[in-house]
Amino acid sequence: MGQSRTEVTSDLFYDLVSIQYHALKGQELFTRFTRDAQGNPEISRFFDELRQQDIERARRCHEFLAQLSGDGTMGAGTDEPYPTERPQGRQRTGAGTGSTR
Repeated sequence: MGQSRTEVTSDLFYDLVSIQYHALKGQELFTRFTRDAQGNPEISRFFDELRQQDIERARRCHEFLAQLSGDGTMGAGTDEPYPTERPQGRQRTGAGTGSTR
């Protein structure tokens, strides 16, 4: 405790993780917005363009993070680390769920 972020990890790594996280959250949000705009094709296309930009942004961060990790194997063994939509009913793992990673 008491260590700053820069003592634990590099600013560059932290920056990429932050951008990746927000891009992934954004693509989830734009997926919902696209569905909401189904009656308006022009707005629906606009939201889909934004979603695609966030997916690409997350992929680029993933590539850079793999380079920084030194081994290029940051994914979980999948060719598609950022699916366009999260499967229905899929539960997240992480803090507070008893997950051990």
